[in-house]
Amino acid sequence: MFLKLEAALLQFFYLAHWVIPWFILLVGMYMIVKFVRGYLDRLPFTDNERKYLVAFRYLMTMQGVTGIVYFVWSGLLTQDFPVYRIAHGVMMFIAAMILRFAPRAKSADDATLYLNNFYVLLFSFLIMLVGLGLVPASTTGR
Repeated sequence: MFLKLEAALLQFFYLAHWVIPWFILLVGMYMIVKFVRGYLDRLPFTDNERKYLVAFRYLMTMQGVTGIVYFVWSGLLTQDFPVYRIAHGVMMFIAAMILRFAPRAKSADDATLYLNNFYVLLFSFLIMLVGLGLVPASTTGR
């Protein structure tokens, strides 16, 4: 009974860790386009943009938590902590921490806010791509 529950929970974290990135991609790409458009059209930087940033950070945090739980739990069960998983986790942690720098310039003008947040998101996406590239294509994560 306990092993079935443990396997089901492990599968839940595995699936969550592979579903959440699609939301991250959708929200992140929308935000990048919105920031470029806001900068080019000289739109005011409103609370909606800040809310999207917060939502994106929460998605990244949820992704990180599911990844850490899955990594530790599956590693303890199999007694295996591959180096590529550790490197992947470190790169994704860096990508998530980069987002913490976005709200630093709250008192800047709107164009600067759009531009700064665009670069923060872009840099975070680039680090995520490097982190994803560390995972071998032949692995299923299990």
